[in-house]
Amino acid sequence: MTVAAVRQGLVDRLSTISGLRVYEVPPQQVQEFPAAVLAPAEPFASYDQVMGAADVRYIFQVLLLVNSGDEAQALSDLEPYVSPAGGSSVKAVVDGNLGGNADWARVTGVVSAGRVTFQRVSFWGAVFRVEVYESGGP
Repeated sequence: MTVAAVRQGLVDRLSTISGLRVYEVPPQQVQEFPAAVLAPAEPFASYDQVMGAADVRYIFQVLLLVNSGDEAQALSDLEPYVSPAGGSSVKAVVDGNLGGNADWARVTGVVSAGRVTFQRVSFWGAVFRVEVYESGGP
C-alpha cells in the first residue's frame, strides 16, 4: 500500500457524495462548496511488526467546508456529513476497505466543528479523523 493509493481510495469514496468537491491535497484556495480537503494528521504514520509482518496505520484529516453565512445555517448544512449514516455521511462512505487500497479505513470521529481556518481564510466546517490500516501479511 502506498500513500498515493490510500489517498486515491479516500478520494474515490468521498467523491460518491453528491455535489461534494474533493481535494486530494490541500489547494491554495477553495471556491466550490461543499468541499472536502484531505491532509495528513498527527501522527501521520505508525508502524508495527508482529511475527514478521510489517503493519502500517496512516491517519488523515478530512476538512469539510460549507459555504454558509451564519452558524445556524452552517450547522444545518454540516449535519448530513457528520451523521453516521446516509448518502452524505462521511463515515458511511469512508468506512471499509477503500477498494482494495488498504485492509480497512474508518472515520473515528469529528474532532471539531464550527469556525475553521483554511489557508488563512475563515470558513464553517468540520474536521474528521480517518484511520487507514494495512497489514503486511504473513
